[in-house]
Amino acid sequence: MSTILIVEGHKDFRQAVRRFLEASHVKADLLEASCAEEGILLAKRHKPEIVLMDIWLRGINGMEAATQIKASVPECSIILLTMFDLKDVQPMVNREVIKEFISKSDLCDKLVPSVNKILNAVLKHSLRE
Repeated sequence: MSTILIVEGHKDFRQAVRRFLEASHVKADLLEASCAEEGILLAKRHKPEIVLMDIWLRGINGMEAATQIKASVPECSIILLTMFDLKDVQPMVNREVIKEFISKSDLCDKLVPSVNKILNAVLKHSLRE
């Protein structure tokens, strides 16, 4: 089964994302990290197919954490989550590291389709091997 790692500093929001994915019947094991450092360690240990990363975290920020995770788990897809205007965030995004970015206000509409698209691609790739 695929794995999704949710890295989000706000416990209530992190758990809401988890519940939303579960209610949407996303076929993946869900892991949670409350800070970038924990997310990096969990990513190295569990090698998730998808990392949902908040951009603003205490300690290491989401972009730096995403860069470290991508270096350790190059096959994972990282979706950056932000409450800021996407046009303000886009210049900071390294497209080699970040697969997509989604505004937290658009999460209900865009997260599940993005996650399912990535998981379907992973499944197709594994079936070819």
